[in-house]
Amino acid sequence: MERSPGTGERWRFWCWCGANTAITLAATVVAVDWAVAHALPRPQRIPTRGLTEWAVASWGSMLLLAAVAGVVVFRRSTRLSIVLGWPWMVGAFIALGYFLGLTGQMDGNTTLCRQPNGSCDQAWGFGAVILGFVAALVYGGTFAISALVWRFIAGRRRR
Repeated sequence: MERSPGTGERWRFWCWCGANTAITLAATVVAVDWAVAHALPRPQRIPTRGLTEWAVASWGSMLLLAAVAGVVVFRRSTRLSIVLGWPWMVGAFIALGYFLGLTGQMDGNTTLCRQPNGSCDQAWGFGAVILGFVAALVYGGTFAISALVWRFIAGRRRR
């Protein structure tokens, strides 16, 4: 019999979303600090040492977190529509972390926003929307697939 998620499942789900926001915020702050420290006066080749490790560490940890969360957040008896529907919300939480991490660089004439008479908040906001959509596909999809695989494996063992 399928059921709605209980309080524990809701808490675990919101904790997973909050953890993604925290990881994204921390990763964005690190990337912004790195970009400001390596800001070049004119267009040149950007040094990528450290940036690759940052991307693998932050994105990889979020991918692993999504796979593990897909297994532990919801019970097998939770309705499939919830297990497949709720994970897509993580994109909004990741976009929030990204947007908050860029708050110091939105004004004009900052290192990452060279707009003399304006700001970059619309550009950063649009970037957050695109990032949120892609993150929902990647991390929400990973969550949903791992939850489905776990249900299938656990169902096969029960027989």
